[in-house]
Amino acid sequence: MGKLDGRIAIVTGASQGSGYGGARVMAREGASVVLVSRTKAKLESVAREIEAEGGTALVWAADVTDRAAMADMVAATVARFGRIDVLVNAAQSPVIRTAPLAEISDEDVRELWESGAVATLALMREVRPHMIAVGGGSIINFGSGAVHRPAQYGVYGGVKAAIQAISRAAAIEWAKEGIRVNVVFPMSASPAADADFALAEGRAEAVAKGIPLGRVGDPIEDIGPPIAFLASDEARFLTGCTYALDGGSNYLR
Repeated sequence: MGKLDGRIAIVTGASQGSGYGGARVMAREGASVVLVSRTKAKLESVAREIEAEGGTALVWAADVTDRAAMADMVAATVARFGRIDVLVNAAQSPVIRTAPLAEISDEDVRELWESGAVATLALMREVRPHMIAVGGGSIINFGSGAVHRPAQYGVYGGVKAAIQAISRAAAIEWAKEGIRVNVVFPMSASPAADADFALAEGRAEAVAKGIPLGRVGDPIEDIGPPIAFLASDEARFLTGCTYALDGGSNYLR
């Protein structure tokens, strides 16, 4: 028996990094998982991994900024499984996150906002009626420690701060409907992290040195279990909070 047996979870950004880790572990805990990202081949690979472990996965290749595609995905999820219990909003544009405010392009600003805060809120609103229909649910949105150290990450940090504020508002407004909303700050290995580390020689080592536990997290072993916990009834009294899954990098100072 898994802590998520019978639950249906949608995970955006499920093809890599922390979203992938969350999807894999929730499937291990019994959830049927709808995998969403832009690259179908990567999603199909993740689905095969889940199915090899006895899990169930539905692949949906689309950009989270495409409102019609997301509405279709939610409708297809309900048609296939009959319900929606969990939403993990992990997707974010892969546009370079490190950019001084005076230099970042208008196009990159729009892409970060549309794929981050705007898409997160839109999908929260899309799944809400279906969660209400089954007596509640759990939404887990992805923030970032960049909100604490925004220099050189100003727009990205601003997007993540907006996601935090939206999540806290939803946690309060939707509590009476049985919907819990929490935020995580994951720090795990991923192609996006690799691109950031590649910006300067020795950057990866410097980042690891700044983490109290001395390493970047593993998507499955370090990030997936807390996400599965927040999705489960074990976290039924937790809402409106932010959890740093980052080896101690963003402890309260």
